[in-house]
Amino acid sequence: MTANYEYYKIFYYVAKYQNFTRAANALLTSQPSITCYMHNLENALGCKLFIRSRKGVTLTTEGELLYSYVAPACKKLIQGEEALRESLGEQHECINVGATQMAMHTYLLTVLNRFQERFPQVKLNIFNYNTPQTLNELKAGKIDLAIITTPFDCNLTLKAVKVKPFNSILVGGSRYAEYGTGTMYLSELAKLPLITMSSTTTTFAFFQEFYHSCGLTMQPAIEVAAIDMVLPVIAKNLGIGFVPEELAQPALEEGEIVEIKLYERIPERYICIVSDNRSPLSSAAKQLQYMLEGKVQQQ
Repeated sequence: MTANYEYYKIFYYVAKYQNFTRAANALLTSQPSITCYMHNLENALGCKLFIRSRKGVTLTTEGELLYSYVAPACKKLIQGEEALRESLGEQHECINVGATQMAMHTYLLTVLNRFQERFPQVKLNIFNYNTPQTLNELKAGKIDLAIITTPFDCNLTLKAVKVKPFNSILVGGSRYAEYGTGTMYLSELAKLPLITMSSTTTTFAFFQEFYHSCGLTMQPAIEVAAIDMVLPVIAKNLGIGFVPEELAQPALEEGEIVEIKLYERIPERYICIVSDNRSPLSSAAKQLQYMLEGKVQQQ
């Protein structure tokens, strides 16, 4: 048996959603039909494509290889259908965007407001991940654009554009006000409890390297999962921590926290727009990319 496009289309959706039932819902068919198609495709290709579990499915090594070719082809065909509908006067484009919380709150939302005013017919799906997770979703073809913060590794298939620099500062709650009266060496603060992002995040790795450059080892007292959780924990006097200056400014002005100035210079970071060269963008996604990158918008 020779597998046709329909088999690969179904394979694309199952791999994308990592779930037979969700793929069936997206394709407006039944889960047993999807399962049957995938069994037939595996038999035709002579290898297993999925590892099944109660939580869903994951791709085998062979499945990953196949998906790397199938995903761009399917996305291009889907985009072709969207372009045809657009030329016939229909507007049903959908853009999937992945972003870190820092990038979302200080950059993405402002641009999305302008984008929505210009393209009200386009549906936007916004997903919140940390930087490594966002890049993985982009490489897997599950999102169209990634808005993330440095540092990160960018391979040859990805295009990254820096769009906004930002600086981090060290802050503490009212209990640590005495440390905000002068300038300190980082080593002088080692005895204070440190609040950080989770060890799986880029932000954790960034400050771990910063401590290393100062000849110190970073030893968090509390790790939190999201950037918007850091300030409340600090404001409750549970420790000191590094936060983006832009996010800290309102709390500083209200006197909820104090800045602890350091002799050591904290390196600048950037918000970046990342796309995958292997996955062509729809016309609407390209317009959003132009706006995010600060380029002249195409008409």
